[in-house]
Amino acid sequence: MGLKVTITIDGAKQIDRGIWKAKLKPAEAATFGDCESKSGPFSVLLLESTVDYNPQSQSITFDPDITRLLNIGSTDQIIVLSNLDAKIEKTTVSQPAVETKFPEPQPSKIEKKVPEKEVPTYKLSRTLSTGDKLFLSELPLDMRSLGEGLLSEIRRHFPGELNYEPRAAKFDETPEIFWTIKIQPSDKSLRITVRGTPDNFKKIPGIDLNLDKFGYSAFVIQHQGQIPNALDIIKQARMNMT
Repeated sequence: MGLKVTITIDGAKQIDRGIWKAKLKPAEAATFGDCESKSGPFSVLLLESTVDYNPQSQSITFDPDITRLLNIGSTDQIIVLSNLDAKIEKTTVSQPAVETKFPEPQPSKIEKKVPEKEVPTYKLSRTLSTGDKLFLSELPLDMRSLGEGLLSEIRRHFPGELNYEPRAAKFDETPEIFWTIKIQPSDKSLRITVRGTPDNFKKIPGIDLNLDKFGYSAFVIQHQGQIPNALDIIKQARMNMT
């Protein structure tokens, strides 16, 4: 029997099932393989083997030969993703399953201007994909309700998955990129790009649609009251793919 080498990363905080955030220097991350993508603050590593996670010591152990390095970031922060088909084992069997509870959303200053009775209520699905969960984990606390509300409405109509694009620090819809989203913490907004030029869309109140690159248009939303109109634009963008 040959010798099997494994790698253990300590201090890994579990964000959700199959998603961890830990510390690993860019030079150390680079030892997992060649990677052309080198942008943004986070390194991103995809594990395609069985993961042994110890919630008590917050350590993950895996086979380094069955991994894919997706990005090398500029800081010592690394996002570790596991293949959803892989079985996640826990070394402490008596330890209860880790259940991620997102902090209660806090209304931003802009949201306070919208009367409570006019703010829609959104229910987020518990069966989100890894990419969607990664997007939600990156939302600042005061943008949580906005991001969750928008994503929950989109997933009611389009069962896709967000994919992080490190070079632009944004998330692309997959398998068809008819919309993308970028978190902008500085002004507490979400920048959305949609397939099609502004003249391809019906004018929607409250949405300032501007021409972007490569046949796309862009707009920004900052409060939950804009979600229904943003969804209308995204639906039109999907029609532009046909």
